[in-house]
Amino acid sequence: MRSQGAGGNAAQRLRWAAAWAVGASAAFAAGCSPNRCDRSEEANPPIEFVEATPEGGIYETSAPDGELLYFPGGMRYALKHHLGARPRWWQVYLSFERDGTKSGGTLAQAAGNQAEVPCVDDQHLIVVNGSCSEYWLRVVAGGAIGADDGATGAAGGGADGDGDGMGAAGGTVVGRCFGDGADPGGGSAAP
Repeated sequence: MRSQGAGGNAAQRLRWAAAWAVGASAAFAAGCSPNRCDRSEEANPPIEFVEATPEGGIYETSAPDGELLYFPGGMRYALKHHLGARPRWWQVYLSFERDGTKSGGTLAQAAGNQAEVPCVDDQHLIVVNGSCSEYWLRVVAGGAIGADDGATGAAGGGADGDGDGMGAAGGTVVGRCFGDGADPGGGSAAP
């Protein structure tokens, strides 16, 4: 038998590297590119969800083991929270299972663009899937005490200094998040 020597191993490594590059390119083209779904508001107008009502001042779209809301990439929900004032905090949970924890699935807090909250007012909490991934959604909100004092918010902390660090918001109401009088700018707050 003839030995290939050091040159044979280098040629083999080169072939494997080329094969890996072709495979990685195919995977990227098949679904890893940043433009694989349209996340625009024009393509994904908000859907009003009115079926959940608060109990004891806490709003939940569903129980942890209940039927969660379908939340594909770009999806926008206008959650009518029925709290009577703007919630001072909210938590957004995601699952890969439709029924959350019921059949052995799990829930995890959303992070980054998995669930963006561009607007919160005394009627609605807007939640957007800014990613192209598919999830099931559960939202919990509360702390709506007194008059509405803000319209915008971002999960993970707030401008009103209440220190709860759970998606609090502050600012002056410019318009509504959804429906009549909705602010086309997403309910941004005045400085």
